Amino acid sequence: MALRKVSSRKSLKLLALLASSLLIATASAAVYYSMIMQPSVTIMGATVRFAQGNDWPAGSTLGNNGTWVGLALKAYPNATLTYEQPLNITNTDSASHTFRLRHVSITPASGNAQVSNFAFINFVVQNAVGAQQATFNYTTTGTTWNTPLSTSYLTIPANTQWIVYAQTGAAASANDVTTNLQIAVDVTQ
Repeated sequence: MALRKVSSRKSLKLLALLASSLLIATASAAVYYSMIMQPSVTIMGATVRFAQGNDWPAGSTLGNNGTWVGLALKAYPNATLTYEQPLNITNTDSASHTFRLRHVSITPASGNAQVSNFAFINFVVQNAVGAQQATFNYTTTGTTWNTPLSTSYLTIPANTQWIVYAQTGAAASANDVTTNLQIAVDVTQ
């Protein structure tokens, strides 16, 4: 009987020790501290934005805040159509900013037979005196689009307006097809 009492006491002590260890471990895991972040976000007009150019295509749309534009460009079979100044990029700030052009999407996508109706859709960014700063050219090889890589970042001076020049071309046997491009203009602050 003494043997049972001794092991019973040891097991009770072990159980109590285990329970207290569990309680301590649980309490330790719940110790933490908090840091507080309180951002303040102000809505302002974009300082670098789009503006209508002198060769603004009929049917084009410019968003109210100048951060979105829908250009309605045309292409003619077996001909090059040139828009000398359909769109401008304007820096209204008193400081220089940098921006780049980046391909987002194009439809019809590569692999679609309708792609072969197009020969090219080219964009050229020109500074205020008309010097070329960057090109952004879409070309086709059969049913495949060759999409441009992002341009390098360009520095547009304070209170300056630059030109976006455009050219389109379609194959001689082109049908009545529309392509939709989405190009991002990434602006640094």
